[in-house]
Amino acid sequence: MAHAIVALFVLASCFSSVVCVDLRIDEQEERECYGTTVGFGYSGTLEFHYQQLRKRYAGCTYIHGNLEITNILDPNIQYDLNFLKTIRYVSGYVLLGLITEVEHIPMDSLEVIRANNTYRIMGDDYSLVVVLTSRLDEDNSGLKSLHMPRLKEISYGKVLFTRNPSLGYVNTINWDPIVRGRPDSVHFLDHAFDESVSENDGVTNCLQGGKWGDDSSLCQQAVARTCHEKCQGRCFGPGELECCHNSCAVGCNGGSDELCFVCKDYQYENHCVGFCPAKSYPKSQNCVKY
Repeated sequence: MAHAIVALFVLASCFSSVVCVDLRIDEQEERECYGTTVGFGYSGTLEFHYQQLRKRYAGCTYIHGNLEITNILDPNIQYDLNFLKTIRYVSGYVLLGLITEVEHIPMDSLEVIRANNTYRIMGDDYSLVVVLTSRLDEDNSGLKSLHMPRLKEISYGKVLFTRNPSLGYVNTINWDPIVRGRPDSVHFLDHAFDESVSENDGVTNCLQGGKWGDDSSLCQQAVARTCHEKCQGRCFGPGELECCHNSCAVGCNGGSDELCFVCKDYQYENHCVGFCPAKSYPKSQNCVKY
């Protein structure tokens, strides 16, 4: 009913004005999905594995747990990973590995990797892992870009890139505001990326300098801000008393838990909270009363 009233209002405005402005709102339905803890494992055939990934994550906006996209290896399968485009928040870690048959991973909406769980490998705890993304002995094959222009926060853990000889752009990203200024948080190891990819794409108009691909829509959106050392990389000004609340992710407009850009965990009655209080339950990032 409400949508019908809005539509009539817009239609009436068109008749009474020389210029009609499209007032439609692109509403993304919130959908919570559950991730996995299998690492590089999978069941059945590679085709079955791929179809299970599509079924699990299509239309999801919030991943409760870990996002593991692995074993995209069969050259006879027509892979399409656009089902990842709607994901905005992952509460665990993101593992991207053994991916040789796609050139791009379209995670254009991803804003926060919370990393309540981390992936332990080579003696460190990682929240974003990108590994083994080209065919053996074919350095020009495989993954060339991660499309994550909206990624603004990795709350905990470290970032690992290794054995990605065709992957571009990740070396242009300013990781400091994403990892909240934590030292030694981004590890580029053996054949982590191909620097020449970003140098030859012709995209030079990114305001932040960093880019996630060969189009201006893939410019890095995370903005670096100079914060007091007590603020853990999130503040609304340079002073000691201008830190964001501990429940905030990405940033804030003030020190209250009501002024966060994004909640680290949950939102309850316009407040960011670490857990849902009594007589409420979590649904995606919201606490719903019962």
